[in-house]
Amino acid sequence: MKARKQLLSAIEIGGAEAFWVLVAHLYAMLVPLALCVAVYAHWDYVVATTHNPFLFYVAVGLFCAGSAFEVAQNAIDKWYLTADVASANGAGFCDFLFYLMITAAQVVCAMALAGDRWWVHLITTAALVAYPILYFQQFAHFAPLTITNLLVVLLVYDAFGDPIIFIQVLLVAVTLYFFAMLLKTGAQVIHGFTTIAASSGVWFFVWALHNGATGAPTSWPLTAVIFIASIFAGAALWPVLSRLRSSRRVAR
Repeated sequence: MKARKQLLSAIEIGGAEAFWVLVAHLYAMLVPLALCVAVYAHWDYVVATTHNPFLFYVAVGLFCAGSAFEVAQNAIDKWYLTADVASANGAGFCDFLFYLMITAAQVVCAMALAGDRWWVHLITTAALVAYPILYFQQFAHFAPLTITNLLVVLLVYDAFGDPIIFIQVLLVAVTLYFFAMLLKTGAQVIHGFTTIAASSGVWFFVWALHNGATGAPTSWPLTAVIFIASIFAGAALWPVLSRLRSSRRVAR
């Protein structure tokens, strides 16, 4: 019982909210494994269309490690996110490692896709060098991750020819949408949706890979419909979500 009380004392959100947020982070830690399954299932195709398929497995390890550091930072912040904590707009050691691992994972994905191109080396090296400097200055430290993510999206489209991968760019906007709502309302249930949105890009990577391997890419019109429908849904939900009440901080 003592251990249980000590563990619960580090979670300042309660009940169903706590369960939902913790499950969302478990999902974020495990979902990169879907890329391993997809690469293995379509190995011959991936060998023929990318530079070094083995690096995808390395990238998955980095994605999982990054999610573990995010969980650690959330635990340090007792899972109650406000603008000033490291898990949100503040700075912290595990937060730094989280973004470093995710950026490195995107770099490795880019190298797996097109490591034989000099400009891919140039962009990814610049991103990795710039990230620690920008983070410690707390200035535009999301830029390296944004750039490497966009690079991977373009390289996936170049390799597999499926425009569905561009939904990853939309997911960045969805993540920021939920993050802004979380800080605006203080409703900690939004933390779970932010985490799900931020970590679900791998599904569109897998989708594009599978469609490329089977010769059935998603059409541009369908991709456009998904984009437009998501924008309208977000606009419609904003006034509804804005009325959510701030979560009660649980003191155990």
